[in-house]
Amino acid sequence: MEDQDEVAPEFFDVPSADPQIQKDYEAALGAFLVAFNRIENAVNDIIVLALQKSERQDILKHLSNDLFHRKLTTLDLISLAYSRPLPKTVVNELRDLASQRNDLAHGHFHQNPFDGSYKIVAKRKPFPMSTDQLNLFTKRADGALDVLRYAQAYFWFDDDEENA
Repeated sequence: MEDQDEVAPEFFDVPSADPQIQKDYEAALGAFLVAFNRIENAVNDIIVLALQKSERQDILKHLSNDLFHRKLTTLDLISLAYSRPLPKTVVNELRDLASQRNDLAHGHFHQNPFDGSYKIVAKRKPFPMSTDQLNLFTKRADGALDVLRYAQAYFWFDDDEENA
């Protein structure tokens, strides 16, 4: 039997990837998920405010536990009646961000421990996702949230019934 000391050292190659790579990814992903949570809350708030403004609170009981994509459909319908505070483009942007969020939140980080490269695996398919891309998603989410905040303010404070 061969002595362990005689085994080639590269067989026991120690991972060399900087652990900071994963920490940076986790921080960027966390920032995006927190930004997206703010979007979810704003969408819920707008739906409630719009239905109250339309005197249709009775519909709320049917929406309380709805999935986010259904809430986006509701938001899209509200944007037909209230186009000023809710441009159609924001709903499309939210759909795209929601898709990215689902892939990232339900995927997993798979890193090569030797060179530090990594991919995200979602639905059994790997795809690259840099922290720069995550930061861009966060920036887009923040931009969409700004539009949603305008819509919230509209429903909170605008008594103009021309769009109702």
